Amino acid sequence: MTGVRMRTFSMRQVMLCRGSAAALLLGCGLAAGPLDAALAQPATSAAGGDGGSSLSEVVVTATKGSATNVQQVPITVQALTGQQLAQVGAVNFSEMYHLVPGLAVADNGPGDKRYIIRGINSAGASTIGVYLDDVVITGENNQDGGGQQEDVQLFDIQRVEVLKGPQGTTFGSSSMAGTIRYITNKPDLTTYGGQVRVAAREVAGSAVGPEVDGALNFPVITDRLAIRVAGFYTNLPGWIDNKFEKNANTEETSAFRVEATAALTDDLTLSGTLMHQVTHQDARSYYNTTDYFGNALPQFYQADITRNPWDESSWIYNGTLQYKRDFGTFTATASRFQRDLTFSRDASDAANAFFGLPIVGSGTSILSQPKTRTVDSYEARFSSSWDAPVQLLTGLYYQNEHRHFRSYWKTVDADGFLDENGADYLDRTVSDRLEEKAAYAELTFRVTDKLQIITGGRYYDINTNETSNNAVAAGGGPGSGPGEPTHYKDNGAIGRFNVSYNFTPDVKGYVQVAQGFRSGGTNDTTAAQIAHVTIPGGYGSDSLINYEAGLKTSFFDHRLFIDGAIYHVDWDDIQLQNQATNGTLSFPYTGNGGKAAVDGGELSIEADPMAGLQLTGSFSYNYARLTEDNPIASTGLKGDLIPYVPRITASAGANYEWPLGIKDLDGMIGGDISYTSKSATYLNSTIQGYHPLPSYVLVNLHAGISKGPYSLMAVVDNLADDHTVISYTTVVDGVYPDAYITNRPRMVSLVLSARF
Repeated sequence: MTGVRMRTFSMRQVMLCRGSAAALLLGCGLAAGPLDAALAQPATSAAGGDGGSSLSEVVVTATKGSATNVQQVPITVQALTGQQLAQVGAVNFSEMYHLVPGLAVADNGPGDKRYIIRGINSAGASTIGVYLDDVVITGENNQDGGGQQEDVQLFDIQRVEVLKGPQGTTFGSSSMAGTIRYITNKPDLTTYGGQVRVAAREVAGSAVGPEVDGALNFPVITDRLAIRVAGFYTNLPGWIDNKFEKNANTEETSAFRVEATAALTDDLTLSGTLMHQVTHQDARSYYNTTDYFGNALPQFYQADITRNPWDESSWIYNGTLQYKRDFGTFTATASRFQRDLTFSRDASDAANAFFGLPIVGSGTSILSQPKTRTVDSYEARFSSSWDAPVQLLTGLYYQNEHRHFRSYWKTVDADGFLDENGADYLDRTVSDRLEEKAAYAELTFRVTDKLQIITGGRYYDINTNETSNNAVAAGGGPGSGPGEPTHYKDNGAIGRFNVSYNFTPDVKGYVQVAQGFRSGGTNDTTAAQIAHVTIPGGYGSDSLINYEAGLKTSFFDHRLFIDGAIYHVDWDDIQLQNQATNGTLSFPYTGNGGKAAVDGGELSIEADPMAGLQLTGSFSYNYARLTEDNPIASTGLKGDLIPYVPRITASAGANYEWPLGIKDLDGMIGGDISYTSKSATYLNSTIQGYHPLPSYVLVNLHAGISKGPYSLMAVVDNLADDHTVISYTTVVDGVYPDAYITNRPRMVSLVLSARF
């Protein structure tokens, strides 16, 4: 990589990143978006290094911009390296989010999460864009089944970046609050090599489960063609029991990824990616305290009297062509993300409440909701590298998304599974298509050696069409047949303006005003007709403006880094869940409310006071609330706090590595502690399904030994075995007993890894 200096990392620096709640950019050598960090290469020197050595600078390479030093990037971002995640035993990103200040999660289990950055959370589409390299894998919550955000397994991952604040000018719709990017390791055109990791994990009160993953890189034609193959398997022990089995929520996941890079000429590169991931659970990760008749249940036990497995399968395809010249780089990329999942819930209690059927008997039934979603995306962009004070990033984007959803209600067979030949109580389907076209541009002006201005914008045009069919009405009678097609259309423009100033070589300040948006959509009027309720056919887009000021500093010859930002967010036409009623029954639908606002700030600190020791800390504050009553006052009033948004998150970490003096072995020990303050599931306590979510503290420890490319680590996650409830779920509020989702119980892992 000509003209770009690469930073190297010792094992202690990599491991420290886990202890850093912020996964601090500088000390961990990570990226600032929308820029990519240079790939960290493990240092060959013994642990500890020179006493009191400073942390070296970080240089990043561009994906949608040019190369630069991370200290010069005027934006807030946290990132976690793949090596760091693997070495501390992380299975997926959801285990690490509490270490990223300002990031929260509404968690309904594997494959069903909603990420929240800076307090921006509501009904409707995701407020966070999620990418695997250039592939859009952002989750959706259209219709009433599960399947919001897929959990990408962290195998052979170079890093995970969390870009905070609106990223809409470059990443488009649903990046209104930020963007999460999984960056994979790329094929090396010159060197054979690979890695392997084997782990055993024991969950408190459960069993021991295996995990294995690895990767192999091999040049087919040196300097011209290389292939990288990676695979993953885990059987992560569950801890929830039901009438059919113990540890029913055991999570079994397998995945593989193949990537190829061909240097067609010195300037022209073609690369491709194929990835497949499959996840299965016999039951979801919730428990009840009472059964359907009000009787108390044992701890971590489900009330379900039917079998309700979760099955999902995803395919990711990408092809990218890149042409580099002295004046800039042209990139064209085409991607497909296809996800199929089947989500089901015990419907026996609903059959009793709605149809008067006995819970045990003819009412014993399952509501099954299979989904298929295919997202095709195409982008062509140009990033300049002119010998001038002005640089340009510009591109065209097109996305074509198809979704098919079925909701059908049937009785069960003798083993408790849904009986495809059983009695029908409901059968409806919904199909929709979303088409998005966009053009964006961003100009960077280097006014002086110290002053820089960035200005950019994006124009978008979005169309959504939906068709539905009610084949069997609720209760088993004839359905109403095809419903009237619905259509939603939206277009507009958003912008970004950023000014940064280098007060000294080690102190940089910036201010930014950036807009974000989220497209509107259609409501499932066929489902409402089943309940004899009339709802609007669609809802409009919502948008926000983020005002931000930040400071990046380093002291004592780069041994201490302190970065911070404060921000205010104005959010208009907020998408929210409304309720329509026919006087007897209520039916939820998505509509637009009024206004909300967020005031907040973040602080990250990293210190390297002595050889082998690193200390980190972070703090985040978010005051997210409605600033006016919703149009339907019962759904939210001025001053109500945004759901699932903790006011405060904080954490601290430490890591120490030293030479053991025995056969060139290095020792390591460290840990982190994080705090999450209270929040709630809905805007206020008058809304059915409202539950307060208490504050909690998580403690993680790690220790190990390493020698060259080999390491043996012991990791304890959730040392105190904290069972705080972090989310609730139900089939029908007020009918079913509450279902609780908690932090995973204490997990002890032994991880052996090797590079070759």
